[in-house]
Amino acid sequence: MLALLALVACDTPTPDGDSGNPASTADVVWYGDVEPIVEQSCTGCHVEGGVGGFALDSYASAAPMAAAMAASVQSRRMPPWKAEPGCTDYRDDISLTDEEIARLAAWAEEGAAEGDSGASIHAPPPVASLSRVDETLTLPLPYTPTATPDDYRCFLVDWPVDHTTHVTGYLVHPGAPSIVHHLVAYIAEPDQVAEYEAKDAEDETPGWGCFGGPGVGNQEDASWLGAWAPGATNGDFPNGAGIRMKPGSKVVLQMHYNLAQGDIVPDQTTMDIRYDDDVEAPAYIQPWADPAWLDGSGMNIPAGAEGKEHSFSYTLNFGIDVTIHTANLHMHKLGRTGNLTLEHSDGSDDCLLDIQDWDFNWQRTYVFEEPKTIFDGDTVTVTCTWDNPGEEDVNWGEGTGDEMCLGTMLFSY
Repeated sequence: MLALLALVACDTPTPDGDSGNPASTADVVWYGDVEPIVEQSCTGCHVEGGVGGFALDSYASAAPMAAAMAASVQSRRMPPWKAEPGCTDYRDDISLTDEEIARLAAWAEEGAAEGDSGASIHAPPPVASLSRVDETLTLPLPYTPTATPDDYRCFLVDWPVDHTTHVTGYLVHPGAPSIVHHLVAYIAEPDQVAEYEAKDAEDETPGWGCFGGPGVGNQEDASWLGAWAPGATNGDFPNGAGIRMKPGSKVVLQMHYNLAQGDIVPDQTTMDIRYDDDVEAPAYIQPWADPAWLDGSGMNIPAGAEGKEHSFSYTLNFGIDVTIHTANLHMHKLGRTGNLTLEHSDGSDDCLLDIQDWDFNWQRTYVFEEPKTIFDGDTVTVTCTWDNPGEEDVNWGEGTGDEMCLGTMLFSY
């Protein structure tokens, strides 16, 4: 995509100059017209060193890319907001209105005029970020993957806080983004640490192989502290939520590396942590998938299938009501659509997340504008569809060439 943007940008007129449309006569200019749109919806990724690959955070950096920007937003490839409108309302919505798309296109067509810097209007930050960094968890050593095409490796990391506290946000920094497929951070409770340490000591290589989970106990019972996949946006947890961490715990960083397209390079991913001793909403991350899928049955995607659908529903009977703050979906490269729905026992329903054009590279966690309540007896359903143009059936699996249908939500009680 970056190559496409570069090619389109080659045709961009010189701002305020060779285009023949001086800034003084342009109807749409950078300052006051375009800058607020870019700040709100683009600069979460497009800053120096950001995941967008190039900066768009100033007139000087954005003007040469004007035609590329217009083409990307008109085709709705950008910004990468995959949640369908009409499902529910989310915080930090970076999607563009038709009027904003037309304004960006007009700016490019008129020659990308600068305008008067005194008319600058700064929009709020486009996405939530981590408001402070209290600790940073780091892989013990740089690790170079060896198994191909997929290498799963777990690393045991000390939890540095000596009293009970709550993780209230995190931000993952992949050390080698070209090969990191995902990270899942699992909590090693104090009574599990000895078993994890024994696992870590089985060979001299840092960490241990861990397809399917952290490698100790059942995958279904593992407690998540956080996760990252391409396109993820981490930051502070919403609504005063926090995940409890006990003193003497450790953290297992499960790294999934895929070497099919990236170079084999060392990785030393880090995870910045914010924590608070007291929180308003004790919380946990709840994965949502059919346990049978994890055991390798019930999610077959036949060769040549188009729009093959699988779903999983579960009715909560915890004896208490639960608040949902966020929703996320995870599939691999064959994913087509996915959704999470909440059906109340009174027959009403809530759409939690609906994605109709799945893109593996944009796996954002969506934060509800207003938290939702799962009442005891309500049912949550995850549904996914896939296109499989290959000659072999595909099922649930840990490799990038396999598939998944996994919802995750931040619950509090």
